[in-house]
Amino acid sequence: MHGYQHTTVNLTATSITCGALILAGYAETALALGAGLAFGTLLVTPDLDLHRNDARRRWGKLRFIWAPYAALSRHRGMSHTYLAGPTIRLAYLALWAAPLAWGAQHLQITPTLPSWNHMTIAIIGYFLAQWLHLLCDGIVPLGRSDHSRH
Repeated sequence: MHGYQHTTVNLTATSITCGALILAGYAETALALGAGLAFGTLLVTPDLDLHRNDARRRWGKLRFIWAPYAALSRHRGMSHTYLAGPTIRLAYLALWAAPLAWGAQHLQITPTLPSWNHMTIAIIGYFLAQWLHLLCDGIVPLGRSDHSRH
């Protein structure tokens, strides 16, 4: 599946899911889930191990931070697993964010952060976006994957 197709599938699923949550009266949950889904669909995807892809382009001038990740990752290797891949990408991004967080703390800048509940829901959304990407690639969580199509 091409990148734009992954984006279309994920954003359609995001719209339907978050729209249903809003209609059911869970607007804050929809916002947190939608933020995680959008983050995992548009910025941090399993395809960041490719040198040219939509997600890396969306990082603009900061796309260079994903070059080491791409160099160390074989496409559809560890990046396309259900738990290790998404977790490694978050940890990798945290390594880049740590100096910024340290600098903000050193300068006594205290940003307002979302609640733990909202952060948890956003992380769930991020993982759902990753898993939908893998399913669209024909990679199933516990079973036979059909890599012959790729």
